[in-house]
Amino acid sequence: MILNDDDFARAPCLREGPLSLTGRRLLDEARKLPNTPWAQSLRALAVPYLWHSMERAFSAQSDPTAALTEAMTRWATFMQASERVHDGWPQAAERDERDVEAVTGDHYGSLFAGFDPMSYWEEPKRLLEARLERNGVPLEGFDSADVLDAGCGGGRYTVAWRLLGAKSATGIDMSEIGIADARRRVEAAPDLSRVSFELGNVLDLPIESDRFDVVFSNGVLHHSKDWKKGIAELVRVLKPGGFGWLYLIENPGGYFWDLIEILRLVTDGVSREAARDALRAAGIPPNRRFYMLDHVMVPINIRLSPEEIESALVENGARQVRRFTRGADFDRIEQIHRGEPYAEMKFGVGENRFAFSK
Repeated sequence: MILNDDDFARAPCLREGPLSLTGRRLLDEARKLPNTPWAQSLRALAVPYLWHSMERAFSAQSDPTAALTEAMTRWATFMQASERVHDGWPQAAERDERDVEAVTGDHYGSLFAGFDPMSYWEEPKRLLEARLERNGVPLEGFDSADVLDAGCGGGRYTVAWRLLGAKSATGIDMSEIGIADARRRVEAAPDLSRVSFELGNVLDLPIESDRFDVVFSNGVLHHSKDWKKGIAELVRVLKPGGFGWLYLIENPGGYFWDLIEILRLVTDGVSREAARDALRAAGIPPNRRFYMLDHVMVPINIRLSPEEIESALVENGARQVRRFTRGADFDRIEQIHRGEPYAEMKFGVGENRFAFSK
């Protein structure tokens, strides 16, 4: 199979390296499949199969290379054996050609809407608390803070800030599905006040400058058309002396991101609805469906080095910029901190979570 420059740009690990040959074969078999509903499901189911294989390989505390290449070979062989199943199937629906922002909003809104109460209320509070405390950020200082969750999705972390004691929490997102779901959940919750949600774009926040004590952007701008403009907006609306949180995905990212980028190509052209349906039918719970399809199916997925992010923050007026070196137990940066065997091979530099002021 001949790959083009766009393929290598989207998945640099296919150009050379330990996963390049098996990754190319997997992609070749995926692209040979016709555009039928069965083929779309088959390509989508590569995600949980390889994801579970990756997690098993990473938990073995040994070099994961052989296990990852074997898993990709098995799924490529399965797709090859399935080529004759498609006779008589109708063509799948046309791919979604709407604006990137609309597609992204619907993608995340649909994923977040399936979260059960534990995943929505308890998990984000626990994760946020662990990530703050392990990086020496005291929770006591936020009891008088007005918090902005910029790119709130379904509002999980907006609520988490309020549950951790913030005076108020406002979530802004461009997903109508996500905002509607967030409002529904909060309105139905007893004794939860001063949490609100608004439609808006993180690249052009409908907020006056110097407005919020805390500005929180968690895994959003790497899916936007202009991540640097988004950083400028975050710093703009933060009060002088306030606390900023920014999480963007990392480069280098190890095998973890290599596999995701290969899967982005394998599932290219698969409808997001078909992918969600395939994982649902396979018994994958909602929070795991989100975790697996988050970066695989979103239109824009930009990975950045710590140096690029720090430079952009400083250029836009942020000060006291520091990168978190700890995380929750399952975070990639935490595995690196704990010295897990082959951690850098698996995870690169780990998540780019930054704290900053103004």
